[in-house]
Amino acid sequence: MVGILLVLSIFSQSADTLRDSLNVDVWFNKDEPIYYPGEKLKVFFKANKDCYIAVYDIEVGGRETLLFPQPGDKGLVHANQVYELPPEDADFDYEITGPEGTERIVVLASQKSLPKLEELGGGVIKEEIEINIEEPEPAKLRIISTPRRCRIYIEDVNTGEEVYIGVTPRTIVLKPGEYVVRIKKTGYLTLQRRIRLDPDEKRRIYARLLPW
Repeated sequence: MVGILLVLSIFSQSADTLRDSLNVDVWFNKDEPIYYPGEKLKVFFKANKDCYIAVYDIEVGGRETLLFPQPGDKGLVHANQVYELPPEDADFDYEITGPEGTERIVVLASQKSLPKLEELGGGVIKEEIEINIEEPEPAKLRIISTPRRCRIYIEDVNTGEEVYIGVTPRTIVLKPGEYVVRIKKTGYLTLQRRIRLDPDEKRRIYARLLPW
């Protein structure tokens, strides 16, 4: 009987220790942390206790950037509240730029004071998750028109740059993204379509231009 009571007592203490420990959850805006250049990144975190938190981004080349807190902020967060980076009211985004490789988000938490990346230990909790940055497979766009030999212009929506490609029919290799396709021929109305191409997508456009 004494032995059983002793085991139960030890188990109870261990459970209390687990309940009392500081824990931090970190996640992204994608289930799979694979990002392509140009995609937007959101970081979410939550602690089970009031504590001080610092969030660092370690880029592929090793450069360290403090994402949270902002200058002048103590980094104090409240228990079980979800925090979002960048915040919803921010006037900027986190955009993946590359190069290919593994980028890391490191979250440090402490109940004493704002922790620093170079000062681990002493009650500091560390959570680290990786972002895999990959160059996307190109997409293929096939354009066929009636009449034939119409001029093709493609505008990159992100940059606003428009490029003359050639005449129809033609197959074009493009980076994934959003484009405006314009098909022109003298004596015919210009046809315009806005499309989004995913990695490794193969798309066909059949265009029939109407005469003036």
